[in-house]
Amino acid sequence: MWLRNEVIEGIQKLLSIRLKNAPPSDVIRGTVEVWTETLLSRPISWDEKLDKKRIKKAFTELCAISDTFPTPKDFLRVMAQRDKPLSLPRPMDNKISAENREALNKLLEGMRK
Repeated sequence: MWLRNEVIEGIQKLLSIRLKNAPPSDVIRGTVEVWTETLLSRPISWDEKLDKKRIKKAFTELCAISDTFPTPKDFLRVMAQRDKPLSLPRPMDNKISAENREALNKLLEGMRK
């Protein structure tokens, strides 16, 4: 699954900077499983298109700010919100002002003559 692959990549980054309290090499696979299970347990509908970039950025942020090996809680705290979807502009008001209606009526009268 794509989420697990992102967790693997992120954990590898964190391990490479040798933070205090990093898991020993014999439990890294278990660490990945716990992180993945924890993230999947959150009330988030994970979506590769919406979340892959956010996950990468969160792991990069943890690498930048962490002195000790972070937890999934730390990860969720630094993960950015999803980009808001683009929205359509508000519908235009179809009402014509009295001034514009009068000008339109004059134009129409001129065309009828």
